Amino acid sequence: MNKRNIFILLLCVIFGAAGLCAQTARVLVERARKESDPSARIRLLTQAVKKAPKLATAWHYRADTYRLTGNYKKALADYTQALRLTPRDPFRYYARALAYMDARQYAQAEADLTKAISLKKNYPDFYLYRAKANMAMEKYSAAVADYKRYLARRKKTRDISLALAQAYIYTYKDEEAEKEISFLLEEYPQEAEPYYWMGRLHQNAGRQDEAVSFYSKAINRDQDYAPAYRYRASVFKDMGELEASAQDYSRLIELDPQDIFYNRRGLVYEEMGQLSKALADYNKTIELSPKWPIGYTNRGYIYLRQKKYNAARADFETAVKLDDSLPTPYINLAGVYWLQKKDKRNVYRNLEKALKCNFRDFDSLYDEDRKGWMFKGINKTPEFRAVMYGD
Repeated sequence: MNKRNIFILLLCVIFGAAGLCAQTARVLVERARKESDPSARIRLLTQAVKKAPKLATAWHYRADTYRLTGNYKKALADYTQALRLTPRDPFRYYARALAYMDARQYAQAEADLTKAISLKKNYPDFYLYRAKANMAMEKYSAAVADYKRYLARRKKTRDISLALAQAYIYTYKDEEAEKEISFLLEEYPQEAEPYYWMGRLHQNAGRQDEAVSFYSKAINRDQDYAPAYRYRASVFKDMGELEASAQDYSRLIELDPQDIFYNRRGLVYEEMGQLSKALADYNKTIELSPKWPIGYTNRGYIYLRQKKYNAARADFETAVKLDDSLPTPYINLAGVYWLQKKDKRNVYRNLEKALKCNFRDFDSLYDEDRKGWMFKGINKTPEFRAVMYGD
């Protein structure tokens, strides 16, 4: 047998073996598709990709299984491998986009969906999920445009109406938002969410009484609907109904005990003059978020009002260490130095730092119902005015 024939024979053996491996891999994929146990399915698909590493279907189905089990990192790696093998398949980009969305990597999801759309423009779900990715990234105008493209081929659902209502509210298109919410109120009168969003719409427009009414209707339909308590508490505070605001924040904390809600209730208690309750809430805020400077700033202010100057200064200095771009801790530190020691040098030094952090609420330093009480006796001087206004 000459060299040419030997070479041909070797090629036949090699390609025959490769074909046999690919055939075996496809059988493994089919077995995996019928397997209900995810772990067993992954084992079969792993055998398949080892036998035929260029079989994109095996990578794709294993990615699907990883995604199903919440292993998004491995799912994304397998989808990416499937795409390397079949880079013109829009549905593989779509599948990877869904995994990116599960992993809350919305920018990557949006990019994959845009690529899928470029390969297959008329598939509605690509637009639907790109709209959802844009909503998550707060790109509301882009989301609305994609929802409209989706609705050109599909019927509007409750969830899409809710999403459109939110997007319109966030882009200040009140008329369009009201249409969507009115549709939802007609179709789903027993659900809390449409009443909540109508409340948001009225609150944004400054119609506080109407906002309270709609938030209350949402709560009447669902006593555990936390967002309605959150925003009704905010409206009550703006209306000066501080007791009602504190009660709503208390209920909200029962449902969702976050640092921000303790902090906001603390601000209400502070405004009510209930300093011990405000202090307890700020302590809880700091316990939950020890690296959030706002908790220290607010607690320090309570200490300042209680004439606990050393404790106040320590909290304001901690706030500055955590974030030296916030002006309020510097203003409050200036207040400490004046009230405790009449230390003009450190008063002006901290005021200048606040100005560098874009502090501009100068009137508050002259108003004794706000920050002015801290600077009584110095804020009337030409020197103080020169520091603040550059006179």
